[in-house]
Amino acid sequence: MKRKIGLVVDSTFRLHPDFVKKEQISIVPLKVIIDGHEYVDGEFQPEQIIRALEKKQQIMTSQPSPEAFKEAFNEQLKHFDEVLCLTLAKTLSGTYNSATLAKTILDTDKIVVLDTETISLQGYYLIEKSLELLNNGATIQETIQMIQQLKDQGHILFTIDNLSTLQRSGRISKFSSYLGNILKIKPVLIFKDGIIDVIHRSRGFNSVMSYLKKQIQALLNLRKRVIVYIGYIDRSVEAKALEHEIYQLDENIEIRILGTISPVISAHLGLGGLGIYLGYE
Repeated sequence: MKRKIGLVVDSTFRLHPDFVKKEQISIVPLKVIIDGHEYVDGEFQPEQIIRALEKKQQIMTSQPSPEAFKEAFNEQLKHFDEVLCLTLAKTLSGTYNSATLAKTILDTDKIVVLDTETISLQGYYLIEKSLELLNNGATIQETIQMIQQLKDQGHILFTIDNLSTLQRSGRISKFSSYLGNILKIKPVLIFKDGIIDVIHRSRGFNSVMSYLKKQIQALLNLRKRVIVYIGYIDRSVEAKALEHEIYQLDENIEIRILGTISPVISAHLGLGGLGIYLGYE
């Protein structure tokens, strides 16, 4: 069955190029500005943002223009009857607003723009599941209904070295940042429904890993099948170790390491980043 609905997503979801080509997805990139030099997300190595964070260089990010979304929408409409556009959480970026403005300019009801209220780890999963439905003939509204259900069935848990970078970008309160840093703890944050909050404080990275495993086990006690996607900024070794330990918990866990998260997201989180999408089916 030939799919009738095209898909446009922004670059922060970090889809694999082979997957993008196979599914005919249009990617609209965000940008990162490091000390005044502009880089396109997806066209430079993630290690570059790590070095910039280590050197405490000035880092800013830039959302796509409405024109970039217009081009992506028009390209998809050459091949599909309708277009579904999924963006990262509008609480983190103006990307959703740019996509919505592009739809308004084109003045068509063949495009639907949806705020996923999340970022790459959960977003990657939502895109995969959406394509499963779309490739089997589902409508846009049926797909959106499924996305909303899956969003309720999962969330992101992540840790970073400290909360200063998040506080400076306005993504977390100054009080939470101060409390976390003054106590020299490793924060564990939850990202759900577009909101970031501190959910746990640990003494050291091993305690963070123990907490994440307990959360996975708790969900396993309630659900038959659990999904865990792992991503990181500069914690590739720890990500592999976590994957190994999660494998030991239960055979009914679908676990994958997605690799480094988007430099756009890394710029706002800071160093020491490691996170999981934890959900169920």
